[in-house]
Formats: sequence, structure tokens, C-alpha cells
Amino acid sequence: MCCAGSEQRLTCTDQMMLFGKVSQQLCGIKKLPWSCDSRYFWGWLNAVFNKVDYDRIRDVGPDRAASEWLLRCGAMVRYHGQERWQMDYNHLPTGPLDKYKIQAIDATNSCIMSIGFDHMETSDICC
Repeated sequence: MCCAGSEQRLTCTDQMMLFGKVSQQLCGIKKLPWSCDSRYFWGWLNAVFNKVDYDRIRDVGPDRAASEWLLRCGAMVRYHGQERWQMDYNHLPTGPLDKYKIQAIDATNSCIMSIGFDHMETSDICC
């Protein structure tokens, strides 16, 4: 599958197809405790992404922790005083804990679940 001197990367679609093929093959094994329906896997994964980490909120502040949660779930965040939407978890701004306050959230097509809403209770979202 790999040629000398070249690097191949799987696209998101390829990864999904690969997961689907693997899960179908594993479903043939009757001893597996989980369902063959991949919706259960994605529901479990979304629940993991939405889990509230109160220690993280304490360590980095409520707005930073809420931003990390929102971006991890596929949402976008805009901070007070900025026009640009933050979309990349790996490029979250750094600085004093109280410097970046969430002003707006775009959660279109995100995997946000109600179990993650505790992030919002501790954050002071500006209007």
C-alpha cells in the first residue's frame, strides 16, 4: 500500500469507510459485547467529548475550558472584541485566563450534547 519515498494519508471519508468495514467484520464475532450498529459507537464517542472536566475548568478558567469543549465537538467560538471565528482546537489563543471571553457560539453540525452544558454554567458569555 505504500510506495517508496511517498507518504499516503487517509481522507476522512476513507477513514469512515475503513471503520465501517472493520466494524462489519467484527460484528461477525458473536462474543462482542457491543452492538453492530455504529450509532452506538458514535454516541459513546460524543459522550466522551462532552464530558465535563471540572479540574480543567479550575486550571484554565471557564471560558477556555468551554472553548476547548465547543471546538472539540465541532462548534466555532468567537471572542469578545474579535471578528474572526475560532475553529481550530490546536490554535486556541493563549494568555491570561480572563483575557478571552466567549461572545458567540456557532454549534451548527456539532456533536454538542446536554451533558456538556455544565461548561456553560461556569462561563460568563458576553452578550
